[in-house]
Amino acid sequence: MQVAFHQSGGNCVAVISGRITIDSSPDLRTLLLQRLAMPDCESLTADLTNVDYVDTSALAVLLEVLKSAHNLNKRFRLGGLRGHPRYLLETTHILQLFNEDANGQAA
Repeated sequence: MQVAFHQSGGNCVAVISGRITIDSSPDLRTLLLQRLAMPDCESLTADLTNVDYVDTSALAVLLEVLKSAHNLNKRFRLGGLRGHPRYLLETTHILQLFNEDANGQAA
């Protein structure tokens, strides 16, 4: 798994690629929570376009970051969901918790 960050004003984007599994989830959790806690990051979008696999540990990380964003009065969104990651979030009914448009892009 690799993560690259971009920022435009208060909008931060984490471009994630690879597989998110029990082995990489702790690092992803740390990176996303650190970025979200930055004062100049008003919203954070996880761009999952290049993520081809996630397991349940990834879902736990995404939910924890969403909860932290809510507690900080910030926004956390998902973008680029497709394939297996989208299927897993849809079947677990977790996707509806995130602000995402019909095209899989963060709204």
